[in-house]
Amino acid sequence: MANAYTKLTDIINPEVMGNMIEAKISALCKITPYAKVDTTLEGVPGDTKTVPSWNYVGDAEDFSPEDGNEMETAKLTASSTTFTIKCAGKSIAIYQTAINSGLGDPIGQANAQLAKAIMGKVDNDVMDAAYTATTEVTAAGQIGYKGIVDAVAKFEDEEDGIEKVMFIHPNQEATLLKDADFLSADKFTGGVAVNGAIGKIAGCWVKKSKKVKKDGTSNYWMNPIIKLEPDSSETEYTETELPALTIFLKKNTQVDHEWFPKKQRHDITAAKYYGVALTNASKVVIAKFKVTATA
Repeated sequence: MANAYTKLTDIINPEVMGNMIEAKISALCKITPYAKVDTTLEGVPGDTKTVPSWNYVGDAEDFSPEDGNEMETAKLTASSTTFTIKCAGKSIAIYQTAINSGLGDPIGQANAQLAKAIMGKVDNDVMDAAYTATTEVTAAGQIGYKGIVDAVAKFEDEEDGIEKVMFIHPNQEATLLKDADFLSADKFTGGVAVNGAIGKIAGCWVKKSKKVKKDGTSNYWMNPIIKLEPDSSETEYTETELPALTIFLKKNTQVDHEWFPKKQRHDITAAKYYGVALTNASKVVIAKFKVTATA
């Protein structure tokens, strides 16, 4: 039987590492799962994307043909946002001595750290896009049922039960848990609650994130509420009804490995090409609640 030898390419395989890191990114992301991923830019020329948004012409009006009049015409108008695809990347250096020593798992740690770095950047960008929404509701006090109801009302839903998720800062959790109208996640049967939600209040699943920001004066938390479902299944993901947030993916996470023999060092680099946009401002409301005295 021939001897088997472990080669450097077995230890550091960029393609395998890329798949592992992408899987870890998907598992770690807390905010990104609530953005639709658009892959239409993959494998095609160009690095800019224009996102259209059609404006409503208004409800129909009464019209009587017998009067000999003509219908008044309305002008179809649209706004748009154009942005450029960018690269989010991180590089880690590992010296050969660390691999030779067998102390710990430097390659595995590189995988974990690169995944965390890319995940953090994508989540930041999605949250930043959510904060570009212009609909805000400022509550009189700390986070609670009445203030959330006022914020949810801004969606002007015509149907009940449309799923929404609200992000709160961990410092707001204790206040919310004491609210009599808060339903903790253990009150729901398995598979019903949004993954990672701590509970539900006023029709919103609640998730914690330290990426939730304060306003400029630091007197209020700014809690994004994102509408997850379309008003109509027939118009879902069309120009008529775009999702709240969209990640335009140009190239998924790619890992590259460089070996510098004079330095006896490995550089492992991960990069992801994408852009994030608020594609439907009507599906995001920023609810503002007073900061607690200890926050």
